[in-house]
Amino acid sequence: MKYERISNIELEKMEKEFIDFLVVNGIKASDWVSIKENEPLTADEIINQFSDVVWESILRSTKYLDKIENDISYFFKCNTEEISLILIDKLNKNKKTTTKKYSKTREQEMFDMILSGCVISDGKNFKELYEIS
Repeated sequence: MKYERISNIELEKMEKEFIDFLVVNGIKASDWVSIKENEPLTADEIINQFSDVVWESILRSTKYLDKIENDISYFFKCNTEEISLILIDKLNKNKKTTTKKYSKTREQEMFDMILSGCVISDGKNFKELYEIS
């Protein structure tokens, strides 16, 4: 897998999208029932592939990530070729801005950031802080 498998609860909430995914991949409802019952490893692989599609879609449409810790807050803008950061150090009361090229694909790097505690945001904080610069 490229990303992380979505949970069974998330899969249930995305039932329509999953059915569409199965149809696009030539799997009819009766085939899916048979695969789940008789080929659990194949069923797992199909769910893994769907999970990657879901994550890829989410990450491609995401532009901003935030990570707020006790003393430091990070606000990221995920551009096409590079990522911009506004860092707020609450203890020292200073602000730092920087940009860097992605070391992996944009989506993979963003996914790793989410695993490390970043959350997808609307970018409001980044935009407001950027205007102050």
